[in-house]
Amino acid sequence: MWQDEVMPITLNISLAEEQKGWLNSRREAGGFSSQSDVVRDLIRSEQEREKAALLKQFRQMEPDGSNEAEPAEVLAMVKKVKKARRAA
Repeated sequence: MWQDEVMPITLNISLAEEQKGWLNSRREAGGFSSQSDVVRDLIRSEQEREKAALLKQFRQMEPDGSNEAEPAEVLAMVKKVKKARRAA
């Protein structure tokens, strides 16, 4: 369960008329009971997107935590290329 659903906190924000209109139409079209529900849903959606992006980055990391090839792997590739060039 989300923290804000357990202990809601009141937050006052300022919106342009166009934003308020969008929020109201989103509430009606999405079957939300309040504008707050729309905002919470938007926040949850963004949090899920961020979590998915971080998980994707994490899965692409090497075992040492870097996104780059290990120095030994780079050295092996350089040796392989040099050997191929000498043979050509």
